[in-house]
Amino acid sequence: MRHAARVIIAVISSVMIAGCNHPEFATIGASVLSSTGYVDESQAKGFLLAGSKAIKSQEELTPEQEYYLGRAVSARVLAEYPPKLDPALTRYVNSVGQVVAAVSEVPETFGGYHFAVVQSQEINAFSAPGGFVFISRGLLERLKDEDSLAAVLAHEVAHIVHRDGVSAISNSNLFGALTEASRQAAAVGMSKSSMPIDIGPLATIFSKSVTDLTERLLVTGYDRSQEYKADAYAVELLGRAGYGTDALARVLGAIENSTSAERGGWFDTHPAPDKRIEQLGEGNRASSPPTAVAARAARFAKSAR
Repeated sequence: MRHAARVIIAVISSVMIAGCNHPEFATIGASVLSSTGYVDESQAKGFLLAGSKAIKSQEELTPEQEYYLGRAVSARVLAEYPPKLDPALTRYVNSVGQVVAAVSEVPETFGGYHFAVVQSQEINAFSAPGGFVFISRGLLERLKDEDSLAAVLAHEVAHIVHRDGVSAISNSNLFGALTEASRQAAAVGMSKSSMPIDIGPLATIFSKSVTDLTERLLVTGYDRSQEYKADAYAVELLGRAGYGTDALARVLGAIENSTSAERGGWFDTHPAPDKRIEQLGEGNRASSPPTAVAARAARFAKSAR
């Protein structure tokens, strides 16, 4: 599994459309991530703030740390669900995802938003901290138009904006280890000593955090309140981006009518579609102008089929 994860993390950049370029950061203990088997030392740069650069005093991961946590989780996800290597489809899904992300309260993450289609006939979609979003081929095939795709991606963007993934792990323990590692690095830098930094506790806690969060995404799902909140925010994003705000309810209706054999992961990790439709209510649901719908339908038919 570790070898597979290393290989998969190496191709994430080619499978997903790259977000913004991030600067090089001086790091402490680059082997923190490589020791867990998810990334190598060069890829681990940026996970930790080093030297005299102060870490936040509150128990909250920095954008850099959240990004690399999400990247490691994504490697685990892609080990379970291989990516669909279709550049044209990936570009199209990213173009739609970037639109809904751009109108959110977090239009850009440390490493940018990344959207990918995974090779699974399960009906499912999930997201990892820092901007990583995955939609299964099985769910994509059930969608009728671009508005529906935007609705699914907007729901996952909502989880990222609300930081639901980060809140699902033992954040205080992970932050404590990060703070201690940064304190050691600062002490070494000030004394110009070659004293080694003890990264053992951080590597252990990081690995457990990745495992726990991956299980939450693929097995148990988020709390119902988080899912309902993500639905409501997704409808808001659809309206801001010019998509029909009725799209999410239509997607949920289509999923509800799927056969038991087709349902798969979505029904294990999300509340029942009828309950979600009920929570959405009828207010503020509107379709897009016919001309816009036709143009997007043609684009969807060409790119997603």
